[in-house]
Amino acid sequence: MVLVALVIACSLPACHRTTKEEKALRAELREALHEHSYERAAGVARRLLKLTPQDNGTWDRLVQAEFGRRDLAIVKQTLDEWQRVVKKPSSNLEEYRGDLAAAQREPSMAVQSWSKVLAVDSKNTRVLEKIARLEKSQQHWTEENSAWTAHIAVQDNALARINRALCARRLHRWHEALEDLHRAQELAPDDPEVLRAGKLFEQVERFLADIRELDAGLALAPDDPGLLADRALLFLRCGDFELALEESEASAKNGPWAMRPKLFQAIALIDLGRADECEKLAVQKFIRLEALSPEFLETMGRLDSEISAERNNAELYVARAWQLNEIGQPALAAQDAETAAGLDSKSAGACAEWSYALTKLGRAQDALQQIKRATELDPNFATAWQYRGELEMERGETLSAIDSLTHALETSQTVVALQKREQCYRRLGLLVKADQDHKALEELNSKVSK
Repeated sequence: MVLVALVIACSLPACHRTTKEEKALRAELREALHEHSYERAAGVARRLLKLTPQDNGTWDRLVQAEFGRRDLAIVKQTLDEWQRVVKKPSSNLEEYRGDLAAAQREPSMAVQSWSKVLAVDSKNTRVLEKIARLEKSQQHWTEENSAWTAHIAVQDNALARINRALCARRLHRWHEALEDLHRAQELAPDDPEVLRAGKLFEQVERFLADIRELDAGLALAPDDPGLLADRALLFLRCGDFELALEESEASAKNGPWAMRPKLFQAIALIDLGRADECEKLAVQKFIRLEALSPEFLETMGRLDSEISAERNNAELYVARAWQLNEIGQPALAAQDAETAAGLDSKSAGACAEWSYALTKLGRAQDALQQIKRATELDPNFATAWQYRGELEMERGETLSAIDSLTHALETSQTVVALQKREQCYRRLGLLVKADQDHKALEELNSKVSK
């Protein structure tokens, strides 16, 4: 008995020291994680696992620390080690596998791992939210909607409701979206996300009848680029730039010949703070919906439709290039003008529009060549002669400019052509001729004013 008592007595201090060490390490680990000292936290967790290798909680914190260090390779090693060492790993292990897959941009593997967690605990709202957000990032709206629905079945809150409302909007389930919005407003009327969504839906509701009409049309012809562009325009008007971008991208994909989708894409990108992406569309960043007149939008829609039916009609591209030059989109205008010139090498209009666009793009020499080509193809093209004269004036080629402006005035007297030729005469000191043009200009202005 004495021997047993001595053995017990000797062993007590050692057990006490181990308990104190564990407590100290656990406290240090909590502190390190709280302070985001992930390097220190990982080291402490490793020391603690030497004492308690079967403790799921310590493995859990070690993985947290290694995620914090952003070393995904080490995270994977640790998860494999956890699986190998612990006899009954917690479901958090599988959740972390999903987190790792998501971080490595392997969405299907992430959902697969998270689904295993839900098989054990179907009410895990944290995992349901992760799945919903991942599906959203993949634009899998139906799957996202299902995840938020499962979340609401377990925990009905404003966050889940507003996210499902926004998802239903992507699916054009307007009644469901508005129902979820109103429920979210009941649950958390002052929540910033609820307020933001409320403003968005308030604008959408103003156009909802027109949107539903286009929804019905697209249900019958889902790939129609014209209808998709029309719906993109409606979403721009109601300030839903995400849906406007989505619709215009779909329209551009289905109708690469169309111009409206490019313009609408650019407007949406600018309003989403992604103006730098306009460059790949060849659209100037200053474009705004309010600067585009209803007449322009109607004309562009008509031209897009006509070009879809007559892809080889050069005059349609010339007409569209003119419209694009008028709104200050020279890169797009140049594309259409070049296409027209390729379809009809004798199109003076194509050369003229190409010249206007090239000038705005800073390619003066190329612009002059194209406008000369236009006047050669059509010697009676008054506006081309006038523009040729203006370009020659800018280059200091005054005599050539006078000749070009004279050709323009022989066909059609305009205020600008007279003004420009008068300037040229005064440059050369030909004051009598300059005064003659000035008198003709006054007479023309007098006729116009009457």
